Order: sequence, then C-alpha cells, then structure tokens
Amino acid sequence: MRQAQAAEASLIRTLTRTARAVTLRIEPLLKKEGLTLDGWLVLDALAAGDGLTMTELAGHTLVTGPTLTRVVDRLVTTAAAYREVDVEDRRRVRVYLAPRGRSAHQRATARLAEVERELDPDGGVAAALVSVDPG
Repeated sequence: MRQAQAAEASLIRTLTRTARAVTLRIEPLLKKEGLTLDGWLVLDALAAGDGLTMTELAGHTLVTGPTLTRVVDRLVTTAAAYREVDVEDRRRVRVYLAPRGRSAHQRATARLAEVERELDPDGGVAAALVSVDPG
C-alpha cells in the first residue's frame, strides 16, 4: 500500500511539474497574441461552440469563476469576444468569439501545435491523457 501511495504522489508530482514546464514554454507564444493560458483556453472553448454561458465555459476550461470573469472581461475589452443575452432565457448571458478572437485563436493554435509536435511527436501521450476525466 505504501508503495502505491508513493507512486501516486510521484505521478502527481510529475504531472504537476510537467504542466508547469509546458505552461512556461507556451506562455511567450500566447503573449505574442495578447493572451494568457486561461485566455487561450476560453477562446479555444468558444471556437468549438456557438456561444457559451459562463457555467459552460467554466466546465470546458476548468477556470474558476472569478478568474473566468476577469478573463472574459479582458477578451471583451480587446474585442476578441462579446456577450449577448440568451434569446431563450434572458437571465443568462452567452459569450461568443468575435472575428478578432478567432484570428488570434487560429494563430496561437498554430504556434501551440508546433510545440505539441515537439513534445509528443506520435500523439501517444496526448491520446492517453485525453481519456482521463478531470472532473
């Protein structure tokens, strides 16, 4: 049992260090587009959908409420995204990807794809990690 706990702690430590190392590697690429990692995650979620509520964005990005609000506010301020009242439920607001945000997302995604190919040339690591349910 103790070995299993040590292995788990080692896995957690390794994954955390890896995530931080990757973040340090990609932040300069995102900065060229005026984005943070959280900003890119929001744009990426918006690019895949047709307007998302803040709750839906939080589920897609795993960014917490206050941080998500700041990120979306910044994207709206820079005209990368915009908000509209939901036509079916006027109490909800949906966030949409603006043309400027789509362009920034496409450029950033292309740069990030290069890093992904360097880090995981055969795609095996990504495939294994995608199957893990974070929630």
